[in-house]
Amino acid sequence: MASVFLYHVVGDLTVGKPELVEFTETQTVEAAIKAIGESTECGIPVWKTRSQKSLVENSEMRRKRFVGILNSLDIVAFLAREECLADQEKAMKTPVSEVVVPDNSLLKELDPATREL
Repeated sequence: MASVFLYHVVGDLTVGKPELVEFTETQTVEAAIKAIGESTECGIPVWKTRSQKSLVENSEMRRKRFVGILNSLDIVAFLAREECLADQEKAMKTPVSEVVVPDNSLLKELDPATREL
């Protein structure tokens, strides 16, 4: 099996994949539920809002803006809290920054020419 990947590079694995959509930490839990449902992945990446839209970001700048990955289990656990059950309307309007577990080590950037083995 390992020999199958011998001649493949990371770029080959990204062909046909959709562009990474930025879901900002200020968006609501309600919006996150919709985004997770429409996503082809198991979770959505959550980002801090860009300070300047026109600025070209380098790898380090992206790493600083990356908050973590939010999945459906995080949402369910949040909505199951007593305070959320008491006021469901308020819970759905909560910003995802209060739900996502910050972990910017989950962001990995690879050169498209990187070999798998």
